[in-house]
Amino acid sequence: MQGRHFILKIILFGFLNFAISTGLLLYFSGQYRNLHLSYDESESNLLVVGEKQHYPVVLLGTSRGRVFSRDGNHAMVERILGKKVANLSKGGGGGLMPAELHLSYFYSRGNTADHVIYLIDPWVFFSAINNEDNDFFLRDEPFELFILWKLIADRYPLDRISSYLQMIAVTDWRNISRYAAPGLTEGTLKKIDAVKLEEARQHYQEKYDLKNFEKYARRVDAINQLVRKNRGQITYVMLPLLLPDFPGLPAVDKLLTETASRKNGMMYYNCASCMQNKEFYYDHMHFNKNGIHYFVQNCLVPILQKETPAMDGISF
Repeated sequence: MQGRHFILKIILFGFLNFAISTGLLLYFSGQYRNLHLSYDESESNLLVVGEKQHYPVVLLGTSRGRVFSRDGNHAMVERILGKKVANLSKGGGGGLMPAELHLSYFYSRGNTADHVIYLIDPWVFFSAINNEDNDFFLRDEPFELFILWKLIADRYPLDRISSYLQMIAVTDWRNISRYAAPGLTEGTLKKIDAVKLEEARQHYQEKYDLKNFEKYARRVDAINQLVRKNRGQITYVMLPLLLPDFPGLPAVDKLLTETASRKNGMMYYNCASCMQNKEFYYDHMHFNKNGIHYFVQNCLVPILQKETPAMDGISF
């Protein structure tokens, strides 16, 4: 009898702790939803996108997609497209898992989108540092219980979950989420340096684990299902690379080509060999303002008009 009472006390104590913890998390969740910042002010998705908004276009990607909204570029992109754009791309190498998480939260807040364009990079299919081991994609984001549950459900490591819980203590989001290196897209790459490109290849390849490919490739299906569930269309665009024979690119190209061929509402264009001119870049990986303008005008505009982009080197 005493043993049963002891077990019952443990259960009640555990339930009480769970209830208190959940109550506290609910209290802290969403405390900054009334703080509305612009892309010029913040790298945050949560503080900029808002809720119950309709966006004709949503962008996903890494920092190579995030530059489309830095340095005043977001207004330029919207002006060229003639459409309102939500850019959910994340700097710091946010890959497929972070992209799915941010898109899930976007929809959970009652937002809608006609067309999701994923500005894809090959390395996000191979590297844990771009996915569950990425420690950057939530540093600009206030605490939300939905995101915490998503991190747990998607089996992110405990240290990622712990670092996200630390966001509860952050209060100065206007400064914390500000981009730390403004003005980069105003510059132009001086020359295409073969040595630096080879160093970049080795840097990314060192982080590759070929066994990860199938695991992260499944996120493509998850993202596609999410978009279809919310009555949208999705297009994947392999961004131009000054190193077009980038490690892993053939496998990713094959996957996305085959997926697009059998999935309604999905398109794919491989632009890895396009825009091989230094005038389009501020470093060997990122577009400058001129490159963003050219890419949006010659790639994204045709895609949204349901036409094939008119770019040299494109394949689909």
